[in-house]
Amino acid sequence: MNTVPGCESKPADLPPIRRLVIACGNTLRGDDGVAWHIAAQLDQVAAQTGDEIVVTQQFLPEHAEQISLADVVVFIDCSALTTAGCISSLSIDPAEQLPRILTHHLDPAALLRLALDLYGQIPLRRTLITVGGESFAMTEELSAAVRNAIPAATLAVQAALS
Repeated sequence: MNTVPGCESKPADLPPIRRLVIACGNTLRGDDGVAWHIAAQLDQVAAQTGDEIVVTQQFLPEHAEQISLADVVVFIDCSALTTAGCISSLSIDPAEQLPRILTHHLDPAALLRLALDLYGQIPLRRTLITVGGESFAMTEELSAAVRNAIPAATLAVQAALS
């Protein structure tokens, strides 16, 4: 097919990718607050990228709508099951079913199920980034291992978003 010079077709403008980060933890329980520290690092570039960053003490049913509107979602949390400072990145799917009680029992998979059930869609890419915790004592201080993991965990979240 021949085209007239100056009349080439332009690529279609695609809508921007909607990226959501949900950082969960309690900043008064030591390492459990690490997600808030990672979110603070991400917040510095979010204004330029348009990413939405939510910080919360627990995953809530109210987050389901935001999740349903995103193309990419990254959940950040502390893990009491892995070695302190160890960063894990897992692709997650919706839970098979919701817990009987929707408060204090939601995890990322349950939130995905709730978004799917209520709004009929979930992000194409869904990732959980965890940092292993060492101390969950009543303090605002992070352990050295967790504090030292923040830069690498921030990079892991940025990689999951890209």
